[in-house]
Formats: sequence, C-alpha cells, structure tokens
Amino acid sequence: MTTCIKVKQPKTKYIDCDSCSMQPVCLPLKAGKTEISIMDSYLSKRNIVTISTPLFQEKEKADAIYAVCSGSFKLTETSPEGKEKVIGFRFPGELIGEDAIHTPNYNYNAVAVGNTTVCRVDLDELNECGKLMPELQLSLISLLSKQNSMLREEFTSVVAKHTAESLLAAFILNMLKRNAQYQETESKLHLPVGRDVIANHLGFRRETLSRIFSKFQQKGLLSIQAKDVEILDLPGLQDVAYN
Repeated sequence: MTTCIKVKQPKTKYIDCDSCSMQPVCLPLKAGKTEISIMDSYLSKRNIVTISTPLFQEKEKADAIYAVCSGSFKLTETSPEGKEKVIGFRFPGELIGEDAIHTPNYNYNAVAVGNTTVCRVDLDELNECGKLMPELQLSLISLLSKQNSMLREEFTSVVAKHTAESLLAAFILNMLKRNAQYQETESKLHLPVGRDVIANHLGFRRETLSRIFSKFQQKGLLSIQAKDVEILDLPGLQDVAYN
C-alpha cells in the first residue's frame, strides 16, 4: 500500500486533480450501487523531484508512469556522441513515461526544471488491480487517449513549419495553450527553461532564437522580459505560425 507525501512549499502551485491527465485512474470505480477507491494500491501522490534531477533515465527499466503536479520537466535524448537533444517538455497535469505501458524501458530522460512534484502510478500494481476490476483498464485507455491527443498537438507545433519564425511562433502558442489553465492567463507565459534549451529543442542557434524574439517584439506581437512572455497580438502571432 502506498502513502501520500504531503508537501508544504509556500509558493508551490499544484494543478487541480480535475485538470490532471491522471484523473481517469484516480476516480473511485463503481461496483453496483457503491463506489470503490483502490487507487492507494497503485498511486503515490506528490513525490518531490528536486531541480536538475532525473525522474528517470533513457533505457532505465520502465515500471511507472507519472503525472506532473507542479513545476515542469524537459525530456531529452542522448546521441551516441553523448550530445543532449531536447525533444519535449511536460507541464502540470501532463503525463511522463506513458510509453512505459508498451515498452520494457524508458525511451528518454525526464529531468526536473526547478523543484517539482509528481504523482506516481506503479504499473505492476495497476495491472493487478485492473484484473480485479476491468473498469480500471477502460480508465487507463481513456488516460492514454487524452495524453496522445496532447502529444499530437505538441508534435504538430514543431514540424512542417516553413520558416524559423513560424516554428518559434507555433512553439510559443503551444506552450501558451498547455499552460493557460495552470497559470490562469491566456496571454502571459512563464518559460520554464532558458533560451539555450529552447534553441536546442527547435534546432536553432541561440543567436537565431534571440534575433526572432527581437523581431517579434519590434512587430508588436509580444513582449518578453527574461523568461516572462506576454502576447500582445495573438491573431498576428497565429498568422506567423500557421500561414
């Protein structure tokens, strides 16, 4: 039986459970006219992951999936030459390591950006509970379906773009959409990582990224101060991203 770890951090903001991708396997299950909660058998809540610490590493045995409660993660791959490539990010309410359900090992590194907390679902225990209550298997399918939808949006935001400007604009809009509910704003975005990491993810040089940010500011599309971005002209930014 797992236990909940209660964390007291003055400025930590957690995603609401109703907005979390893990919700389908956290809800009580109906058995006739009664509801049964067995999530404590496989779910451990709010485990702390400190800054720059890997939640798991590439090729490590995959034994759990995670939902981000607070903070964010960068996902990376390591080339045979030892170079790091940033392949994505995960924000509050999103899953990490969901491909572990189908593969024996994790396919990437998940590294905490700042101090974070996650909910952890043990896959072996989840499967055992699923044998007793088939409804849980359906909940798991729902969970994966929701995550796959988010992944498709993330993928389309960084591929098939004709210019570096459209690629960066699509990336910003994708980040804005995924963080809007958590940050309670539809026009402001706090970037969780620095420009070096963003440039790595998009395949730019840092100088190229800075040049495009400056161009966007000159056009009045956005304002940026360090890692804080405010969208000033959403339709204009959308035109750059999708036209």
